[in-house]
Amino acid sequence: MSAKVSFAVAALLGVSGAGISGVSRAQTAPQSDSNAGALETIVVTAQKREESLKDVPMSVTALGGEELQELQARDFADYAALVPGLSLASGQTGQTRLTLRGQNAGGVGSTVAVYIDESPFGSSTALLNGSINTGDFDTWDMQRIEVLRGPQGTLYGANSEGGLLKFVTNAPQLGKFSASGELNGEGITRGETGSSERAAINAPLGSKAALRVSAFYDHVPGYIGDSSRGKSDLNGGQKYGSRVSLLIAPSDAFSMRLTAAMQQSRYDGTNIMDVDPVTLKPSYGDLQQQRIVPEPSSFRYENYNATIDWNVGAFRIVSATSYGQLDADTATDGTPLYGGLAGAFGGTGAPLFGTTDLKKFTQEIRLTSPASKSFEWQVGAYHTRETAALVQNLNAVTAPEGPTLATLIQPVVDSTYREGALFLDLTFHVNSRFDIQAGGRRSHNSQGATQITTYHPAFGIAPVVVEGSSSENVWTYSLAPTLHFNANTMAYGRLATGYRPGGPNVLPPTAPGDVQRSYGSDRTTNVELGVRTTQLGGRLSLDVAIYHVDWKNIQLFEEVSGFGVNANGGTARSQGVEWNFAYLPVRDLTLQWTGAYTDAKLTSDAATIGAKSGSRLPYAPKWSTALDGEYKHGTFGRFSGFVGATWGYVGSRSTDFSSAVTPTGQFMIGSYSSIDARLGLDSDHYRVTLYGKNLGDSRGITNYSSAAAGAPYSTVSVTQPLTFGLSLSAKF
Repeated sequence: MSAKVSFAVAALLGVSGAGISGVSRAQTAPQSDSNAGALETIVVTAQKREESLKDVPMSVTALGGEELQELQARDFADYAALVPGLSLASGQTGQTRLTLRGQNAGGVGSTVAVYIDESPFGSSTALLNGSINTGDFDTWDMQRIEVLRGPQGTLYGANSEGGLLKFVTNAPQLGKFSASGELNGEGITRGETGSSERAAINAPLGSKAALRVSAFYDHVPGYIGDSSRGKSDLNGGQKYGSRVSLLIAPSDAFSMRLTAAMQQSRYDGTNIMDVDPVTLKPSYGDLQQQRIVPEPSSFRYENYNATIDWNVGAFRIVSATSYGQLDADTATDGTPLYGGLAGAFGGTGAPLFGTTDLKKFTQEIRLTSPASKSFEWQVGAYHTRETAALVQNLNAVTAPEGPTLATLIQPVVDSTYREGALFLDLTFHVNSRFDIQAGGRRSHNSQGATQITTYHPAFGIAPVVVEGSSSENVWTYSLAPTLHFNANTMAYGRLATGYRPGGPNVLPPTAPGDVQRSYGSDRTTNVELGVRTTQLGGRLSLDVAIYHVDWKNIQLFEEVSGFGVNANGGTARSQGVEWNFAYLPVRDLTLQWTGAYTDAKLTSDAATIGAKSGSRLPYAPKWSTALDGEYKHGTFGRFSGFVGATWGYVGSRSTDFSSAVTPTGQFMIGSYSSIDARLGLDSDHYRVTLYGKNLGDSRGITNYSSAAAGAPYSTVSVTQPLTFGLSLSAKF
């Protein structure tokens, strides 16, 4: 069902302005020397302790929870433009590769770590496709999202060689009852309508404890069709979740927080469109694909955490115990490649089913000194154990949705990952203006994997069992001098390293000697200079950083002697500039401009994947920028009216290596831009928002895959078409 454009919604088309929001919305308190307010002071936990963002010697973006709600930014795709240097690639609804500062070479391990509060989430290894199985948590009832750019190996360890994305949830509040809720409806002009319901409640339990419960349910509207099967809105589905958090604080010096979170999503199909492999024009029409068998998917996140915070006077002890689980089930139509094999068993379709199951336990304990004018320290220990299973099935079915006739091939990879680490972080306040921060981390990991491949009895092949193992020690470090010119302006330098763990390749004993049995960690070294200042009585904020990253021993997925393996090869570098400006020229008007210039390319050949020195790293636009403007003014009673708009631009990008039959093995994907707008009424307790997304109805390509499963077409993912919505929210 197509969404209807009402007169009120159409009014959005008249809204002018642009941009994205990189800092929290402005306060409205008057200043003695100006008729404007001041930008809000932001507190972050980027360095595992609370501190003002303006004092953190690294490139950080913080997106406040209220800001995310105002912009209807629910997932990675909604707020990526708000973060300089962050790019996304998603070839399947629910699976997204995060890239910071261009650090993507197509490897299957993640280069960006994801945390939710004190819990690392997702796989640490390439054996479970950690690069795409990321925790895309819904932003409802979040206090903020912090994005740390550049290696974070000292404090956050594995997989943070590109940076870190951290979800910070709202903690229970003592002695205060509060509740909030939101109803939302939206329609896609070339798709269906959707809705969502969200609620949160905070309840004190006496004077020493409090409970916070939040939940949401989304009917996700779809917009991809398949005329060959008479299907429409295939990528629609449901997403829902809940979080329960209990805070117990018997004294000011001691607290314990217990949190359980769950999120589930199900989709009837993928968000990809079939295109001509050369021209990239739609093969079957706008927003259309054609499949023999359906491609549903589901994803489930669970996370449980117990955090104890105890101030013993001489230092503070923080213990964080976590258990997380990630389950993913996907289906791919493999009929174009395996249809003949399936036909031998009476099938007319050949779906490939994939199941991912990760269980992750972590324990971290750290000691932190009190704030001091001379010397501060932080020391900690970390342990994790991950058990994972990756199961694949190639079946013969009676298409399009008939029963399974036979399981033809089933490879199963069971793996374990263990890591232990010690880390130290020191800050020397040389004088009132100059600080030096230094840190180091020593990590050891060991891995084991077993693959069992079974075949249909008709093949006459006995099950094949192969095993692999690996272990390594890794040292990472950081150094950051900081110069405070005054209370409002600081400049910093940062030298930091990060890594992504290596691991075993699961190979039969008969594999040739030139096929690597294991692969090592790859490393990044980042040099960064930054300036952060607030001027004009707090009405102007500037945050600019320039950086250079060297990437060595890059992990690549290669084919060697007919075997697909993870291997190390080649070097790369990324350098550029990132900025975030915010300005209040007059009371009630907030303007923001964020962006990045990223020059990321290989600096040596990676011959086994056909990549040449000088090739651009995949899906890293040289230019990305956004502008945001919002005007908010009192209208009647306690209500203020607001109107705002966001314009975002993503420059041209290269596809994955070996994705095209070209001299470089890559396609260049064109640039695109989008405009979002919002208007409404707001008070201390109620907010009504009318919003539009992608008002120009652009088809920005966000991912490309060549000739999927032997098909005559290639596929692309595109930005969600023109969308209108209405949101009603209340809080007490």
